[in-house]
Amino acid sequence: MYRIAIVDDEAGAADGLRALIARYAAEVGLDVETVWYATAVAFLSNYQANFDIVFMDIEMPYLNGMEGAAKLREIDHTTLLIFATNLGQMAAQGYTVEAFDFIVKPIAYETLRFKLKRAFERLAREKGRNVTFASDGAKFVMPASEIQYLEVADHQLVFHTDSGNYPVYGTMAKMREQLEPLGFFMCNSCYLVNLRFVRKVEKYAVTVGNDVLQISHPRRKAFLQALNEYIGG
Repeated sequence: MYRIAIVDDEAGAADGLRALIARYAAEVGLDVETVWYATAVAFLSNYQANFDIVFMDIEMPYLNGMEGAAKLREIDHTTLLIFATNLGQMAAQGYTVEAFDFIVKPIAYETLRFKLKRAFERLAREKGRNVTFASDGAKFVMPASEIQYLEVADHQLVFHTDSGNYPVYGTMAKMREQLEPLGFFMCNSCYLVNLRFVRKVEKYAVTVGNDVLQISHPRRKAFLQALNEYIGG
């Protein structure tokens, strides 16, 4: 099941968007649950990172959508964020909060259909593959979407994941072959980065989750190109 949050202070707009999402889900055979929040404050209160897609309005009381999105990114940088708003010009600045896309109200079904198709294709790429590895005598099966980056350290391979770090048996070359089609890319010879966890790039440093990794001079251009292509879907 996919979970979608709608954050919009207009009940009618939220109901309309929910109906269009349900129409698309029925059309393509997806199991989708939508949850409506009337304010960004309510959405962020006791937030747990369990939404695949968030539709965020911009003009809302107490905390506007851009401010709410910034706070969302402090605690969850993986959910796909789509601005649904009358303020198309402002929504276009969504790159500052790693927005996946934006859609202008009133929302036409064909436009939404195109946006959702791209979003679910991205989610399928990220969630559709598991990685199997051995660590400390145990065998693990983990979604590739939970791996933040791989590191070569002290002649061994370390998986940095949502749930902890795992020294594993294997080679970086083999992991690259398996993971690069899923949105991973080398930022230098020691790090294979899951691009969905990239939070910031500044000169020759990339923030992945809460860690800052070095980008090598020879790989910087290709890494930035791969990141731009990933963000663009």
